[in-house]
Amino acid sequence: MKMSKNTCALCKENPADKANTHYLTDGIIRSCLNQDGSGEREKGFYFDVSNNSAFVEFNFQRGTSIDKLEESLGRQASEEEIDKAKQIPFSVDHVFCTQCEAKFTEIETAFIDNLLPQFRNENLNERATIEIDDNKLFRLFFYLQIWRTHIFEESIDLPQEVAENLRLFILNSDNYDVQDISIYPLSVTYLETTGGQAEYTSNFVGFTNDKNPFLIFFNDFIIQFYESQESVQFIAIHGLNSEEAYQDSINCNEQSFVVPIRHNAARKELLNAFITAEKVKQTVDFYANGFRRLWFSLFGLFPPNMIVQEYINTLTNGDFDILKYSKENIVELTTRFIERKLK
Repeated sequence: MKMSKNTCALCKENPADKANTHYLTDGIIRSCLNQDGSGEREKGFYFDVSNNSAFVEFNFQRGTSIDKLEESLGRQASEEEIDKAKQIPFSVDHVFCTQCEAKFTEIETAFIDNLLPQFRNENLNERATIEIDDNKLFRLFFYLQIWRTHIFEESIDLPQEVAENLRLFILNSDNYDVQDISIYPLSVTYLETTGGQAEYTSNFVGFTNDKNPFLIFFNDFIIQFYESQESVQFIAIHGLNSEEAYQDSINCNEQSFVVPIRHNAARKELLNAFITAEKVKQTVDFYANGFRRLWFSLFGLFPPNMIVQEYINTLTNGDFDILKYSKENIVELTTRFIERKLK
């Protein structure tokens, strides 16, 4: 955490007396975190796609069915995972004051009441984009997600000047016109999610370590934020952006805010490509490097690449599941592999 808990991080004046503030809006992410896509609290599970470990940081909430959890994990939950169940995800205590929490709620409620129905309650089959006329409210809502996440997550490490501008836009929103706050390039992609409420649980909530764009998965929205117009660049992000058209979805000094739609089938392809490419590659690299270090410590030299690949093939077995292995599983599999090589 980057702020002291003594004074509110938004107004920097009042005591930070508010408990249980969600830094990603609860009304958006709740259906993603809950195992059946419901609006109930503390009934779901999620994982971190941005951590630096090969092992997915898998968390679940107090009301989650243990049977459902273990079905998804393919194993029993660890004691550490059970301890994490006592925490409320994406929520913090005593960082903001009651008055600033009310300001957050005002922006969030206005978005959910007035703008969210244009996405979730509409038939989008024949549309490629949604244009938002109230781009001031739209930007304030997504700035709120970006700025609050910056306070708590190292992945969204905004430059100090940018973070301060976002803070002031949120704090003094009545004093700014839309042209004042539209100076930062911002892209928001909507992931059409059909098939019932439970389908929302196939979306993600989390962050990556990318910069320019800073990237937040936000259930059925994906946020890409750039710190300046000069920092805009093409990054494919596993098919989220195309080199030919990515600039068309970046809003800056816009008249209305254009939101590209990824229809349901494309949504599934995108999320699958992202999690597979990012986490599987990261996990395989982690396993391979750890195996090289272990081999060196045992035999005084690094293993040939052929041995490393054989080790990885043994772990993946042609059907690699990133949620499959616990750390204990890896130790056991690695021990067996080396024992076989010594025979």
